[in-house]
Amino acid sequence: RECLFGGAFGSLQSQGRHFFDEAHEIYRFIAEVNALRTQHLALRRGRQYLRPISETGEAGSFGPPRMIGDQIRSVVPWSRLFANEEILLAINTDADAPHSAWVTIDASLQAERDRLTCLYSSDPAQIGGTVTIEARNGRAIRISLPPGGFVVYR
Repeated sequence: RECLFGGAFGSLQSQGRHFFDEAHEIYRFIAEVNALRTQHLALRRGRQYLRPISETGEAGSFGPPRMIGDQIRSVVPWSRLFANEEILLAINTDADAPHSAWVTIDASLQAERDRLTCLYSSDPAQIGGTVTIEARNGRAIRISLPPGGFVVYR
C-alpha cells in the first residue's frame, strides 16, 4: 500500500509518485474536505453532537433522524464544537431525492437572526450562501441537501 502514496519506496519506477487520479470526483471531494479540516480546529478537535431535525420546524416536532423500515432517508446533521466555535455538518442519506430540514444548533453560541455560511456543499451553487438562525427548538437553521449530498456550515 505504501506505493499508493509516493515516497522513497516502491518498485518498478513507482518511487516519488502516487497512484491517485487527482481529477476524479472522490479525490477532489476528499481534498476539499481535508482543506476545510485543516483550516478549522473544530473539525479536527471538536466534540461531536448529533442534532435534532424537523421537517416543519414546529414546536415539538424536532427529534433525531428516524428509521423508515430498515433505512434512514433524511438529513443527518451533527455539530463539531470547540471553544466558542460550532461547525454544522450534514449528509442526505437518500441517494435518490433532495431533502430539507430544520436543524437545531447550539443556542448558547448562536444568536437569533445571525447567519451561518455554507463552507462546503456537494452542490457548488450553495457554497458561500447563508442561512438565517431562527428561534425554533432553541435555535435552528433550515438547510437543503442534494441527493446523497453533504454540507458544512459555519
